[in-house]
Amino acid sequence: MNILFLLHSYPKIGGIEMVTSTISTYLERNHKLFYLARIAVPFNQCGECNSCYYFPSSNVKDEISYLRKLVKQLSIDVIINQGPFMHYNKVLGKIKFERTRIISFLHFMPGFDFERAKHAWKYEHNPVKRLFKRFKIWAGIDSAHLFPDKIRSRYRELYSFSDKVVVLSPSYIRTFMSAYHQQDSSKLVYIPNPSRFAIKSKDVIKEKKRVVIFVGRLEFESKRLDRLVSIWHSIGNRMGWRLKIIGDGPYMADLKSLIGRMQTDDIELVGQVTDVSSYYSEAAIVALTSSFEGLSLCFIEALQFGCVPLSFDVSIGNRDIVSQLSPDLLIKPFDEQAYASRLSELMNDRPQREALAAKALEVGEQYELGKVGGLWDKLLG
Repeated sequence: MNILFLLHSYPKIGGIEMVTSTISTYLERNHKLFYLARIAVPFNQCGECNSCYYFPSSNVKDEISYLRKLVKQLSIDVIINQGPFMHYNKVLGKIKFERTRIISFLHFMPGFDFERAKHAWKYEHNPVKRLFKRFKIWAGIDSAHLFPDKIRSRYRELYSFSDKVVVLSPSYIRTFMSAYHQQDSSKLVYIPNPSRFAIKSKDVIKEKKRVVIFVGRLEFESKRLDRLVSIWHSIGNRMGWRLKIIGDGPYMADLKSLIGRMQTDDIELVGQVTDVSSYYSEAAIVALTSSFEGLSLCFIEALQFGCVPLSFDVSIGNRDIVSQLSPDLLIKPFDEQAYASRLSELMNDRPQREALAAKALEVGEQYELGKVGGLWDKLLG
């Protein structure tokens, strides 16, 4: 089968691209894979991609023409609409393929658009605009409140032209229908993201150090690393524990400045790394303080290494994972004092950490590449 992955950028920038690369290692055994994107990541960063194609223009008519020709040229059987990047609604919704199926993957929590709108004012640096945005949200006159069906219609359109729509958690099927007022559910299926790592033996638990990690893109809007740094600073006696922040992004400079003002020397900004396995191996705890999440790839990967996850309860997808270990690893949003108390408790209680780590390894088995790949096999038929 010839499969074309449709992405915003490729080979690699963030989590969606990483998931695409991971599942590709499974699918390429039995299928021929191709990739089409709007933005090319420099090959000197990610290695050469001989099966990658790029739209020659950002004009919608040109994109429609190019996609139509490429599908015919490569004899594409299935288009995987990864993201989805909603701009592609204008492209995929205008093409009627005779024999090519379209499968759209939602790599976020359905309804996230509305949740994001609630916090939009926080990301405005201009104080006047910030105050105005906050007032609009408070008064219910922002676009998400005034024109909610404009957002919903985009996803109903996505549903209409897709042969299947895949969500990351079984709970997200109901969430999709509720958030976007979608009546029919026959096209909705659940497939989680796979881990690129093999599950470790229980021996990894004894190798854990006094390390808490964050793994992900450093951006303010969703990840809110300022909360994590503030929480860390509020824990008085950290007993030699270290917080390692792994990743890069637009928030890096502000984060460095914040850590400098805290005058703490037990937070390490690691930056972007090619292989995070050594950090997962040593870390006892993986922490998120996000405003919203879908199904956190770093949690899925951390389970494979027996890391204990801790997060605000902002995602049904993450709740499905973390509650299998212990519901009290999910903290009421956004109670930083309660988060600090639970984190401190985990840092002080090694037997509890090790018991939770053993559960993490068990839960992590369901996200192994072979098991998730089997769900893809069923989806592709």
